[in-house]
Amino acid sequence: MTKPLRWVACIALAGTLAAVLGLGTLQPQSDSQAAPRSYTGVSRPSTTRELAFAVRGKIAQVTVEPGDRVTIGQELMRLDDAVQQATLELADAQLADDTRLELAQIALEFQAEELRLVEQSLKDGGANEQDVRTARFELARSKVELRAAESEMLQRGLTQKREQARLEEMRIVSPIDGDVVRVDRREGETVDEQTSVITVVQVEPLRIDVSVPVTVSRRLNIGQEADVRWLDIESEEPVTGKIIFISRAGEASVREVLVRIEVPNQTGLPSGMHARVTFTQQ
Repeated sequence: MTKPLRWVACIALAGTLAAVLGLGTLQPQSDSQAAPRSYTGVSRPSTTRELAFAVRGKIAQVTVEPGDRVTIGQELMRLDDAVQQATLELADAQLADDTRLELAQIALEFQAEELRLVEQSLKDGGANEQDVRTARFELARSKVELRAAESEMLQRGLTQKREQARLEEMRIVSPIDGDVVRVDRREGETVDEQTSVITVVQVEPLRIDVSVPVTVSRRLNIGQEADVRWLDIESEEPVTGKIIFISRAGEASVREVLVRIEVPNQTGLPSGMHARVTFTQQ
């Protein structure tokens, strides 16, 4: 048998063995069958709040330190509010004083009865038209005085609310459940309004931003799951996160799109950890 015929026989024999063993003909792996790619990102807090006072003042009390856990509504820092407390007490006292309103109501009732008596007296011949006009004028004036007293009470109520709001502006409370990471001012220091004095972060959940090719981003959806494997710690199983944001503004220089993943963090891992993200359905 010549050499070319031997090669043909060998190829035919290999095909026969593959068919018998059920191996089939080897085909190139398609893109859809390829192992999913992963992308590296760094975790960050899901929420960061830099807190400041709305008014200028001197710090009287700081109730937290960096590293403290805080809850929504917990007081973190307070300005010296002695003057404002006194102003609020004055507003409370003025609001509670309704003597002018009570006098106006009594006067109105008196003038209404007075007009009735004068009109009756006119019918009986004991009063004249001038007496009636005078009684009607006094009744009209009593009505105006009552409205003025009611308006004054309304203004006092608004003043009391304003002073209460000003007092609330002199303290900082936590808007989130989280951790204090920075305290930039201490007791006795004077701070201006809108100057950040405390930073609170929330690391449950964490968020990871990764850049992916445009072709990959078009196959992703909000709510889609992603496997997250932390690179800075030893972990046997990846954590399951989900996509919460896919940017509509791509990075033209690298032809990539930013994708944000939210990851549960019940174990209390710190932010700033490196992770490798794999999308489970590309």
